[in-house]
Amino acid sequence: MPPATPPSDPWSAFLDWLTTVLVPDWGGLIALLPWFLILFVIGPLVTLLLLAWAWHLLRRRRGRVRRTATQAVAAPRSPEGAPLFPVNVPYCEEHALLYPPQARRCTVDGHGLLVTCPVDGTVRAADIRTCASCGTRFILGAGARSLSVTSTGGPPDGGAAVA
Repeated sequence: MPPATPPSDPWSAFLDWLTTVLVPDWGGLIALLPWFLILFVIGPLVTLLLLAWAWHLLRRRRGRVRRTATQAVAAPRSPEGAPLFPVNVPYCEEHALLYPPQARRCTVDGHGLLVTCPVDGTVRAADIRTCASCGTRFILGAGARSLSVTSTGGPPDGGAAVA
């Protein structure tokens, strides 16, 4: 049997307990340092990164597909009743129909569609991408706006030619 330890007084027992609380075991705390870094530094950073990524995925602007007319539509008419065909839009002159930019053939009789050049107003087949007279390239779905051409053939007002 081990020898009995003499009972210590309560004040000494309290000071021994207080020493274990106030003076830490530095070797044990250093051994726990990697766990503290993982739990309190890397863990919150990874959590914030994942939350930001999820927020971005939920709130990002997604591309929208715009459906253009897949069917031919009737061309607008002038007051005299003649069909008006906008520039850079494929059309069938015989049936006065406008087609979407991807169309190359008339759905009624299968003949080739025509396109009016926005620069000089010449008419060519929709299969031909470049205007033979001015060199303008047909861009699918480009707006129907005409470009102003100066009568002098020089640069526009305020511009200068490259020397």
